[in-house]
Amino acid sequence: MANAKMRDYEPMSDETGYVPVDAVFSAPAPALEGVSLGERLRLSRTHAGLTLDSASARTRIKRDYLDALETMDPRGLPSKAYAVGYLRTYAAFLGLDVADCVRQFKAEVDCDAGRGEPTAPQERREIKLPRGLVGAVLILGGVVVAAGWYGNYVTRAEAFAGAAAPMDALMRAEAPLVELEASAPSRAAIWSGLPDANAGNTLVLEAGGRVDIEVRDASGRILAARELEPGELYRAPDEPGLTISTNDAGAVLVRAAGRPLGPLGEPGQAVDNVSAAEFVLTALRETEAG
Repeated sequence: MANAKMRDYEPMSDETGYVPVDAVFSAPAPALEGVSLGERLRLSRTHAGLTLDSASARTRIKRDYLDALETMDPRGLPSKAYAVGYLRTYAAFLGLDVADCVRQFKAEVDCDAGRGEPTAPQERREIKLPRGLVGAVLILGGVVVAAGWYGNYVTRAEAFAGAAAPMDALMRAEAPLVELEASAPSRAAIWSGLPDANAGNTLVLEAGGRVDIEVRDASGRILAARELEPGELYRAPDEPGLTISTNDAGAVLVRAAGRPLGPLGEPGQAVDNVSAAEFVLTALRETEAG
């Protein structure tokens, strides 16, 4: 077989953790028509001169999962959502048609009984925030704007109150201003529970142990499907509608805007499509209540 050359595998962005998806080969591609998906993956990998170990290191997908994809063994795969995510990454890395590979996978494999499947979808909790906490909804987007507005408001109120003291004609108007200022919460009370705006709005997932994660955007597109090593970080893109799935919620530590919010769930708990925004809001609310 002619020597095959593959372009170095490099992350598209250190900030987002996106997995690169292209590979370039110099040797003629093997004939893949009429073969199973697993065989297509294996032939493409060997054609590129890669071992399972090297492919695992480059894609950051567990070797056992790659082996299970190539042998089409559902017993070695996680639940279908995770398996499809790994397949997309692997197929794109090998230069295959991702959509066609996913279609063939769904036709050939039933991995609903695979390991790591969530026992039940996570129930969505209804969140009713007091009016005083409504501003927390904006922590991933509008904290700076709100803080600037409130600062200007306090400055104007103080200026009017100071100017009214020597003016007898405005004494009657002074009382409402004083009453409003006394009833309004202090700036420290409003912002004490919120993260520093200078820390940015990035959602960060940290692995407290070896754990599989899958992150999707609002349209359902998979942004990341990978295994994290203990202490490894995944920085999600700054966009709304993100959902998180994992086989061990207790091993996924969440930070938002530089503030630690604790684990995504209980140790060993498998969760599917947890709303990142709802989790952040709930965590902030519990912190404020505590």
